[in-house]
Amino acid sequence: MGNYKIAIIGSRETILGFKALGLEPVYATNSSEAVESMFSLKREKMGAEGESRNKYAILFVMEDLMMDVTPDDYKKLTADPLPAIIPLPSHLGSTGYGLKKLKGIVERAVGMDILN
Repeated sequence: MGNYKIAIIGSRETILGFKALGLEPVYATNSSEAVESMFSLKREKMGAEGESRNKYAILFVMEDLMMDVTPDDYKKLTADPLPAIIPLPSHLGSTGYGLKKLKGIVERAVGMDILN
């Protein structure tokens, strides 16, 4: 069985350099394209018939594209452990979205906000 893959979703100018690091670039110019891409990549499977597993372990997504993802879509996208969806600051800088989500995850895990 092959190794998991890692994809990065964002604008062409932001993510093209990540291809040299082995990440698969997926181009999106707005939130709706990013959501569509995340659902599509989440559905991709690999492996023998009957033993399929997710093709992607991690989806890096530019924060500016995550800002308009509906709570319902976010819940569906993050319901399973794989692929992990990790927001990254884009060339526009950090929006604070990734840190906000991380704080929420840590608070649920340990029962308090330890990142302040």
